[in-house]
Amino acid sequence: MTTIALRNQLVSTKEASEILGRSPATLKRWRYEGDGPKYVEIRRRIRYDVSVLQEYIRTNTRVPSVRAALEEIRGSI
Repeated sequence: MTTIALRNQLVSTKEASEILGRSPATLKRWRYEGDGPKYVEIRRRIRYDVSVLQEYIRTNTRVPSVRAALEEIRGSI
């Protein structure tokens, strides 16, 4: 028997919601609206690729504005 190395780790909606810090209902709504991270549907079961979730987090990470950063610095003085 040969061993196939999995490049992609698939997780359930519940696990994906924990990774993203959102509720499973939010992920379901995003799927319905065509929003959120890409997912895989196999025999009507929804799975998310962990690498896709990580990329989704990276692409949605925002850098604070200069103004917000200055206000934060002033508040710590």
